[in-house]
Amino acid sequence: MSATTLQKRPWWQPGVFEYSGIELFVMRALFAVLVFTMIKWETSPYTAQEYPKGIAHLVDLTWLGHHPPGMIAKGITIAGLTMYALGCLPLLGLAPALFYAVCIGTLITSQSKNVNHTWQLVTLMLLAQFIIYAWRFRKSELLRPDLAVHRLAAHASTVVIAASYVVSGVVKLVNSDFLWIKKVPLLSLQLLKSNWAGYYDTLERPPEWLERATQLVVDYPNLARLFFGTGLLIELVAFVVLINRRWAFIGGLTIILLHLSISQVMRLDFEYHIAAAFIFLVNVPGFARMRRGEP
Repeated sequence: MSATTLQKRPWWQPGVFEYSGIELFVMRALFAVLVFTMIKWETSPYTAQEYPKGIAHLVDLTWLGHHPPGMIAKGITIAGLTMYALGCLPLLGLAPALFYAVCIGTLITSQSKNVNHTWQLVTLMLLAQFIIYAWRFRKSELLRPDLAVHRLAAHASTVVIAASYVVSGVVKLVNSDFLWIKKVPLLSLQLLKSNWAGYYDTLERPPEWLERATQLVVDYPNLARLFFGTGLLIELVAFVVLINRRWAFIGGLTIILLHLSISQVMRLDFEYHIAAAFIFLVNVPGFARMRRGEP
């Protein structure tokens, strides 16, 4: 499909971006590093799964706690991710990382009733790319898939990012009976809880500006509605990152700023989400093409 055809697409029918080989290489290399650092290799504390989640209902994953992955397992994973980054045998290369990301993540999540979704986004992106490479598998391209396949894999990661934020926003609305904006001032209690939890953990008071900001939210609930309502809006319209490069760039920066502000105010860090948005949405190697409005 030509660039002209892609440019004529209506905004509500976005297509796969025409990433260059350099862009795709940088994306794969950075994503490989992100995946490896995301996996919680220190599994020795997790020798039980009292609250099984997902595949833990079917499989006992506590063997990972009794026998944590060692240098051999990590070496195989690194070798696979290196092949993936180079664009060689990506289906085989992603398999070890996907296995450990899913199994270790499920085991850790099965420790309590609360679900930790810190690494969920990256794992879903990893799974999406693996499915694309498996779906578009050709024996003739086993060693090195063509550019179109790599573009589709990168696009799948972008779709996962967009879908994750939209779903998050919809869940907030549904769970609050669509009264989320009205009820959002109650989050001021969560802010106070986070501040004092940090104090009792470290015996260091929160920064003065943070205490003032929290008190402002308590005293002026509409400020809370404005701040958190803006975050909800960003989540609900995250699908715009699929329209074109410019929307992806703007959406990526917005998501990063959202998480940085939440990190400062609520002490909830989402480094992996920030990194994923930076790699696939901001896409530094494609900045010049984004400015020119290329597909």
